[in-house]
Amino acid sequence: MRHEDLYIAGVGSWYPKPVTADEAIEAGLWDEAGRRRTGQVSAAVAGDDDTQPEMAVRAGKLAVRQSGHAESDFGVLMHAAAGFNGLDGWNITSYLQHEILAGHGLSMEVRQQSNGAMVAIELAAAYLAAGTDRTAALITASDRFVLPVWDRWRAYAGLVLGDGASAAVLSRRSGFARVLSVVTRSRPELERAQRADLPFKPYADPHDTDLYPISLIRRMQDYAAASGMGMSGVFRRMNETLVETVNTAAEEAGTRLADVEHLIFPSFGRQMMQQEVLGPLGIDKERTPWQWVAEVGHVGATDQFGALDHLGRAGLLQPGQRVMMTGIGLGFNWTTAVIEILEPPVTVESAL
Repeated sequence: MRHEDLYIAGVGSWYPKPVTADEAIEAGLWDEAGRRRTGQVSAAVAGDDDTQPEMAVRAGKLAVRQSGHAESDFGVLMHAAAGFNGLDGWNITSYLQHEILAGHGLSMEVRQQSNGAMVAIELAAAYLAAGTDRTAALITASDRFVLPVWDRWRAYAGLVLGDGASAAVLSRRSGFARVLSVVTRSRPELERAQRADLPFKPYADPHDTDLYPISLIRRMQDYAAASGMGMSGVFRRMNETLVETVNTAAEEAGTRLADVEHLIFPSFGRQMMQQEVLGPLGIDKERTPWQWVAEVGHVGATDQFGALDHLGRAGLLQPGQRVMMTGIGLGFNWTTAVIEILEPPVTVESAL
């Protein structure tokens, strides 16, 4: 869908101190084959005090402060996560709404795995356009991947999982970037690629060694074999939908992929990025914030706004540039947004 009066007024991110690949290998957590395959030099790893909700608050406050919007301007907060929110039987969005927006607006959670924050752009844009008198929406995302549920270094052969949070403020009033188009596509018939033939359970039990630590690659391999399509067939279907999503978003934005200055994708490892993104689209790694990706890792739904914040802080966002952000969520679902930079974002060092 093409947009005429939707802006990104602020972004923020908070990622903890990285653990280097050397440190992980020396500790027996990883191996040289994984490093060669992914090109990962480190991963952001949360400390004991870096909880999922608190990291989201840090990122959200930075985005709100950069946006210049008052708390009372916000009509909705949407939070995305791929994993655990810090506590069962509890609503993280009410916590974020209270801590970041002083209770203003509404709040809700978006569960589209690693595409949650991107698809929230579509949802928030529709909410803001639906006659509400509120002018802004806040999207937050946070994730933390730890044992016994996640082995960040081995959960999927093509990437390393990191921890952290990011956020963005959408505005109907103004911003440093204008949203030109947002497109979402899905292939729900591929949901078994992360389920295989595993049974549904009444509750999560991290001591169940048949399920934990989660091995996404083993589940996909089992599904690919059982379905008869093989891994190549799974990837072909995924690649086709990625290309459709990206090309449609570019067309609706009135631009060409070749004219987009910065391309932001999920923070996959080097080989996986080439196989699932760069190769199908015919683009080079140098057009992505690869160095940042290799230092932080794939942090669930936070990758896109985190990368945009990184580009802004590095002084790489200049007026007239176009930026494309694409999310890919398990299930599978894809969202691509094309934005035009109107002015360099103001750097905010502290949300306090």
